[in-house]
Amino acid sequence: MKWGLMFVVTCLLALPAGAASACVIFDDAKTSPPGVRDLARASDIVAVIHVDQIAWRTPEEEAKFHRLWDHPPMDTAFSYPAPSVRFHVRQVLKGHIPPGAEIRNGATSCEVVLDEGADYVLFAMQPAEPGDRILPLDGTFRLDEAGYDALTLAELESFLTSTE
Repeated sequence: MKWGLMFVVTCLLALPAGAASACVIFDDAKTSPPGVRDLARASDIVAVIHVDQIAWRTPEEEAKFHRLWDHPPMDTAFSYPAPSVRFHVRQVLKGHIPPGAEIRNGATSCEVVLDEGADYVLFAMQPAEPGDRILPLDGTFRLDEAGYDALTLAELESFLTSTE
């Protein structure tokens, strides 16, 4: 009986630790990204894109991903290998997207992860070097059939048009 009670207490104490994580994921398909005007001001690129294809990681990248996932280095910053997104631009609202550019898709659920076949409002900075992938910023959101996203896009278009 005593051991059973200790097991239950231990499990209950472990629950909050399991809920704590490095990132919090919100269902951005149902809510407008916070600070969309501030994000637009801070971004080099604001565009409506369509994700055509996701090029999955190579076997070497996949092996590196799993190695880093299982044994992350504690003494240096690192990023997981991530798939590339091929896309086409429906509308550029701000900035310039280099021809043939690809987007770095999130390697983990804590990063911006784009789905094949979907439309997004992309917020990003210009790639540092020619040929580098575009890194979407938090706040990039999916356009879906719900009218709320369309209203957010209309507000964004109006804001960017009035600031030019």
